[in-house]
Amino acid sequence: MTGIFLEVDEVLNESIMTGIPSLIVEGIDDIGIYIDLAKRVPFDVEVYAVEYIEGYGQGCGEVIKAITALENLPKTQYELPSHILGVIDKDVREYRGELPSSPAILVLKYYSIESHFISKAIIANTLKLCTKSSHDMINEELCDLIMSEIEVKLLDLYYHSLEALRHAMQADYVADFAYSFTPGRIKDAQAKALIQAKKSELDQFAESLNIIKNMDSIKSIARGKWLIDVFSDELVTCIENLQSLCRAHTINSCLSCITTAYDKCLYRMKDGFNKNTIKSLAASHVAGVEFDYIVNRISELRPEARA
Repeated sequence: MTGIFLEVDEVLNESIMTGIPSLIVEGIDDIGIYIDLAKRVPFDVEVYAVEYIEGYGQGCGEVIKAITALENLPKTQYELPSHILGVIDKDVREYRGELPSSPAILVLKYYSIESHFISKAIIANTLKLCTKSSHDMINEELCDLIMSEIEVKLLDLYYHSLEALRHAMQADYVADFAYSFTPGRIKDAQAKALIQAKKSELDQFAESLNIIKNMDSIKSIARGKWLIDVFSDELVTCIENLQSLCRAHTINSCLSCITTAYDKCLYRMKDGFNKNTIKSLAASHVAGVEFDYIVNRISELRPEARA
């Protein structure tokens, strides 16, 4: 649902009366994502942005407040976690020891929902839409190759993310990078130099939190908007390089390159596609194993309608 304002208790009452469970998510931008995820369960699900509930704003803190308010309603025979699920980004709550314990709240595995779009499923879908390559050409091997190249660049975010995390955890820490910074600031040479100068102490900080430099950690500590920006940028570069790889038969060559018609290579990017369009494509294709645990949790919402 994306419409009228309801009181928070009305969200629960609607679910009980109709037998249709509800998700409460952080903002209106999340609604489409969770509607798509809910399509993968065998029953209807309503999706509410928390700001559409009377008296609440947007964000994870507001979702927690809404669920807390529902938990404080007089007890009935109806169990809240069977009817309502609040979904929030993990952001830095885990490292601050601030994860909510409510069974009616799902805390995402990674920093934010955007972090889940860094996947081979997104690469395969993007190749399908922005090139003329066939299904046989877009195989597991090709997606693995592209992902391995992109991951190298994503790992470059490690120390930027540690610096931002430390700033978020230590109020008196003078940071050279913060979660409020836009993706464009990642390329700032001065910031890179300042962060590199702190590498040793940031390694100690990471060790104190049992954080190691790998993709799972990057998805957990890097801001999701940074990830999707770098991912899209590097994906464009990888796609642009496919023609030369196809010509050299390094990858599964297309018929055009096999017959030396190199200017007609099927891996060429179609007109009109660039970093921004690919970024939009990547963030709108809700697919891949990265989302499975969310779907599994939604599938546990199985209320029965009141007779």
